[in-house]
Amino acid sequence: MMRPNWFIILPVCAFVVVCALDIVRESPPWDMGDIALDIAETALLVLMVVAVAWSTQRVTQMRDDQQAFRDALVRHAAQGADWRAARSQEIAAMSDAIALEFRAWGLTGEEMDVAELLLKGASLKEIALAQRTSLAQVRDRANAVYRKAGISGRVALSAYFLDSLFAQTARHQ
Repeated sequence: MMRPNWFIILPVCAFVVVCALDIVRESPPWDMGDIALDIAETALLVLMVVAVAWSTQRVTQMRDDQQAFRDALVRHAAQGADWRAARSQEIAAMSDAIALEFRAWGLTGEEMDVAELLLKGASLKEIALAQRTSLAQVRDRANAVYRKAGISGRVALSAYFLDSLFAQTARHQ
């Protein structure tokens, strides 16, 4: 069953009542032009009230949605922190393994920093801003990482490490 939409019903009722009172209040003979003008004025007023009420409802809904989003972010951040705390040894071991692989590839310190940020999902522009260097330098370092690792790019860099993790997970199931 459909619920009545009070944002429409109440203004329409108000419109009818105001128009009826305005017409009754006018002294005969009634001029159709005056009546039409009164109805139009009242309709515009009611339309503006409806627009304000609808806008207020939308703003309230947006605020509720934003708060729900913030709450979800806080909840997910806490879950991530819990996961990292529970898996701290495995994470440390993986970090060490990645650093060993970077050294085996012969990466410089700057290239290792770029590779680490690439693995974390940072864009080249974000890396340049974080390292306070030019985008061209970051691009050169990223290309050096790819070349030394023998891979084609960012996706291959992530896949290089993630494939091993997921292949191991599949074997344990």
